[in-house]
Amino acid sequence: MVKTGFLLPAALCANAMAEAPQMSGEVATGVWSSTRILDDRHGIATGRAKLGVDWRAADGLRLHADAWALSAPERMDGRREDAGLRELYVKADQLPCAPALGKRLVLWGRADGINPTDQIAANNYRRLTPKDADQRTGSWGLHLDCAIGPGRLQAHLLDRFEFHEVPLKETPGVRFQQGRPRVRPTVAMKYDVLGSAADWSVSVIDGHDLFPTLAMRSLTAQGLNLGREATRMRLVGSDFAIVRGELAYRGEVAWVDFDQASSPLVARRRPYVSAVGGVEWSIGDRETFSIQGFWKYLRDVSLPQGNPMQADIQAAQGLISNELDRRQYGVTFRYARPLFDSKADLDLFAVWMQPRGDWMLRGRLNYALSDAARLSVGFDHFRGPKQSFLGNLRTNSLVFAEIGYSW
Repeated sequence: MVKTGFLLPAALCANAMAEAPQMSGEVATGVWSSTRILDDRHGIATGRAKLGVDWRAADGLRLHADAWALSAPERMDGRREDAGLRELYVKADQLPCAPALGKRLVLWGRADGINPTDQIAANNYRRLTPKDADQRTGSWGLHLDCAIGPGRLQAHLLDRFEFHEVPLKETPGVRFQQGRPRVRPTVAMKYDVLGSAADWSVSVIDGHDLFPTLAMRSLTAQGLNLGREATRMRLVGSDFAIVRGELAYRGEVAWVDFDQASSPLVARRRPYVSAVGGVEWSIGDRETFSIQGFWKYLRDVSLPQGNPMQADIQAAQGLISNELDRRQYGVTFRYARPLFDSKADLDLFAVWMQPRGDWMLRGRLNYALSDAARLSVGFDHFRGPKQSFLGNLRTNSLVFAEIGYSW
């Protein structure tokens, strides 16, 4: 863990009494027509809970914690029950750069739904939850937020690494071994400006890609054992948002390079440039509609020769990390509005991709039963060729209903 012990005594010496902790939480239960792990199970009952604590322990010293627990099929070992920490950090607000030490959620990017610069917080794509935010988790390390000129410099030194948890289809004769890699710390920096004319930022990351890289561990009489490697990655990115009346223009671009593994048993990763841009209309005070175009160009890499299984592993890697085609492009659409005298919110989001013609449509309707209780219903629908990024997720198409209580 990054050493910052010299920061805390200074903050603890502040002459102020601690405030009472502020607590919030949610409990929810639901029914889902399918899992998100590419299997054939149906009629899934789930339960989940969240608890947040925000405590100002002294003047200028704050403790924040966000914990979760659930019962749902998302783990590869078959266990339903799981729990963990989304965030846990202590922050010294009054010290220079407001240092925070611990696990903190870091989200980057101003585009809608597709954010090529958002490469710090791991995502659990297998989790059954109506909200994308509940799939994200924080990163352990030292977090700084410094006022410099017209903007703020965010700096993160992260000494623990977590992969995206991606859907992996069970294949006869293939076992997947999970393990947390030991890697060098990640350094991420972003200069962010909130201006009257435009909001914009530039960012750099020197770390490891969040998508796991497949690696052949062993081949036995029982079958093939696969593991996952963390591939070294460097990113340079930028984003912007400009609001003009009822229109909001958003854009984001990222350049990503990889250090390839030396072992011929590890899949190769394709460096790329990715860009997203579009416009959002606010129709009165109630409706919003957005459309974006996106483009991604991937460089070719040389593949190891002489291993007949390498091509299959490489094809599986392309499905996991969306690295199948050299040139990719497409559009996204979003429509959102309140309903029933603002007691409900409707959100529809669609993605159409080329050159393989795969697409997805997602819908959410949240209805407030009371100030604390709500009903959420929705669907995810994936279509396209089996050997395509979104088409590979067809088994994960589902509908759900969930009722929750928050405080």
